[in-house]
Amino acid sequence: MPWIVLVGLLLLAGCGSDSMMGLGNPLRFFMGSGLDTAGEDEDGADGPSLHITQGSVSAIARLIDQQGERRMWRTRGGVVIATDGVRVVATAGLAMQLAATRFDGPDPLGEPAALLTRSADSRRMVDLMESQRTPEGMRFGVALNCRLVAEAADDDVVTITETCRSAQVGTIQNRFWMERESTAIAASEQWIGPGIAQIQIEHAGQARPGEAPP
Repeated sequence: MPWIVLVGLLLLAGCGSDSMMGLGNPLRFFMGSGLDTAGEDEDGADGPSLHITQGSVSAIARLIDQQGERRMWRTRGGVVIATDGVRVVATAGLAMQLAATRFDGPDPLGEPAALLTRSADSRRMVDLMESQRTPEGMRFGVALNCRLVAEAADDDVVTITETCRSAQVGTIQNRFWMERESTAIAASEQWIGPGIAQIQIEHAGQARPGEAPP
């Protein structure tokens, strides 16, 4: 099944089911999925995964589909997150859905090492919708104008701060922590929509390009 089709089907499923997490309270991000991260590790599942935290709760998201740098992850409770590299580009199963992300030009995070010598500007459009899929809860083509700046946190870690401004949703900020030696993004804190807390992701268990899901 093509990746974009799979994303669409999972987003529709997340929008239409009251059993999905986060309805009415965005901080109940992993309701019903076993809020204890250690409990999720005990299920014996192997393979690529993301450790995701929102507020005081966390969960493990397992890789369910991959096409190059594009990957889809799902928690045991049913929250689905789509990433392109380390960038979250879509979500399902939340009170507010990040339905789609479209960049005008390349995403500077595709070459994070370049940010060590210069800042970068980017522009992207996102589609947002509430879980009930009512017309008043949908916003399409929300423009984000962003600047990414890298600063040394210490000798081993570089912090990349992305500040985005939008007439529709105001100012948002994402952060990415890059290992200086490998230039790999080890962790991130990302905005996934208005009115819902950011998510923190540990990317250490993320699949390499071309690695098939378990």
